[in-house]
Amino acid sequence: MFQRQYDRIAAGISIALLAGLAGVSYYLAEISSRMDRSAGASAPAHEPDYFVEGLALTRLNATGQPVFRMSADRMQHFPDDDSSEFVNPVLVSLDPARPLITLRAERGRATSGGEQTHLHDSVQLTRAAEGGQPALRVDTDYVLVLPQQDLARTDRPVRITHGDSSLTGVGMEFDNAARVLKVQSRVHGVWAAPAAR
Repeated sequence: MFQRQYDRIAAGISIALLAGLAGVSYYLAEISSRMDRSAGASAPAHEPDYFVEGLALTRLNATGQPVFRMSADRMQHFPDDDSSEFVNPVLVSLDPARPLITLRAERGRATSGGEQTHLHDSVQLTRAAEGGQPALRVDTDYVLVLPQQDLARTDRPVRITHGDSSLTGVGMEFDNAARVLKVQSRVHGVWAAPAAR
């Protein structure tokens, strides 16, 4: 009889310990779940993790020749989306097989990996004079640069000057590889005939 009572007490203590262990496990799981939810709710802020003053970058081709240079007064990198922002960026195409192209703006933003660069405010694209042709200049307030395709695009108003000739319109695509400039709409121009030689 004493043995039976001892077995009942031992079984009761075992059940109480198991119930306590289950309760503690549930409590810890709830705390962990709440911490995960609060961490997920406060996603990383769009704040820079580093900056560079007086930035100058040069991209080289397979033979080690410089083909592209970018400079800026200041660059900030943002870890949440791996983007970068620039103050007074200047992009220069240095490909010796093509005319020198320079892009300037007051501010810019490059996406992760530099696949797209957005230039804003007082954007100026200049193609240097070449082979008796005068310089070409495009002024607008926004340009999307796609370096891998060698393209510059905008959907905003543009003003293009080529020597004494000028053209205005809305929307433009400049294909540096094909050396083609297209203006999409509302095109108005003044063509000045080249001076007689």
